[in-house]
Amino acid sequence: MKLVNIIIRIVLGVLLLFFGLNKFLNFMPPFDFGDSIGAEKLFNAYIESGYMLQLIGAVEAIVGLLLIINKAVPAALLAFLPIAVNILLFHGILDPANIAPGVLVSLLMTYLIYKNWGHYKHLFK
Repeated sequence: MKLVNIIIRIVLGVLLLFFGLNKFLNFMPPFDFGDSIGAEKLFNAYIESGYMLQLIGAVEAIVGLLLIINKAVPAALLAFLPIAVNILLFHGILDPANIAPGVLVSLLMTYLIYKNWGHYKHLFK
């Protein structure tokens, strides 16, 4: 079971590092929102803000790197949690056709938070 935890942590870390760096280096083709005008408008607002997309990308990349090297994992998961919730809600409400990556990230996050629950117990006392 320990090997499963390591694999899940590293897979999530690689995904976050990959998508985080893409927000700076643009090595993936632009995302196609199809008929989802609301999703496209919100994503463009992130870009036009001048900082929001870079902030999200930086958090994703840093958290991904921390997960890969197994440092400060509970803190990294907590830092990424609001972004993971936003990814899930963004696609769930505005772009349901492309929700699969958000669901995958949410499931991996939920599993890792569960496995690290001892670090979070004191937050709920």
